[in-house]
Amino acid sequence: MMKKLNLILGTVGLVACFGSAQAADSYTIDEEKSEITFKIMNKPPNATEASEVDGKFTKFSGTVKFDAADASKSSVEVEVETKSVDTGNTKRDDHLRNQDFFKVKEHSKMTFKSTKVKKNDDGDYEVDGDFTLLGKTKSISIVLKKDGDATGTTSFQIKRSDYGMKYRIPDTADEVDVTIKFVGKKAKK
Repeated sequence: MMKKLNLILGTVGLVACFGSAQAADSYTIDEEKSEITFKIMNKPPNATEASEVDGKFTKFSGTVKFDAADASKSSVEVEVETKSVDTGNTKRDDHLRNQDFFKVKEHSKMTFKSTKVKKNDDGDYEVDGDFTLLGKTKSISIVLKKDGDATGTTSFQIKRSDYGMKYRIPDTADEVDVTIKFVGKKAKK
C-alpha cells in the first residue's frame, strides 16, 4: 500500500520540479529514473521487536501539466501497478499482493489525481488530490520540493486503515512512510 501511495505521490512531485517550464508544458514520469519507496515497521509473529521493512513499486506512469506562470492551472495524474510491489523478499511480496494487503486481482492499480496545486512562500508546491487504493478514495495533501528543472522529491505518510488494509495492525504499523524521487521528461506533442 505504501508503495502505491509512494508511486502516486512521486508523480505529484513532478509538479514541483518544473519551475523553469513554460506555460502549460506537459511531462511524463520517467519510470527508469524515478522511484517510489516506502518504509513500515513490522513485528513478525514470535519476534520480540519490530523492524523496518523497506519496499518500492517498479511499474508506474503519470502525466504532469505544469503552468509556470500560474501553478493553479497545473495538474497531476499518476497510476501505479500494485502487483509491482517489491521488498526484495519473494514470499513477502506474494503476501503483499494477496487479499490481506493489495488484493491485486481486484485492484490492479492505485491512482492519484490532483485537485489543487499552489506554490507556497518557500518556493515548494502544495498539491491536494484524490488518492485511490483498494477502491477507496481519500483526499491527501503533499509538499513537493524542486531539486532541478525536471526533478523533485516528496515524503509523506499514509494510514493503511484509511483504505481498509487492517491486516496485523498493530504488529504491522498502520502508518507507512512514502518517499518519491522523480524525474520528468517532456511529453511528445
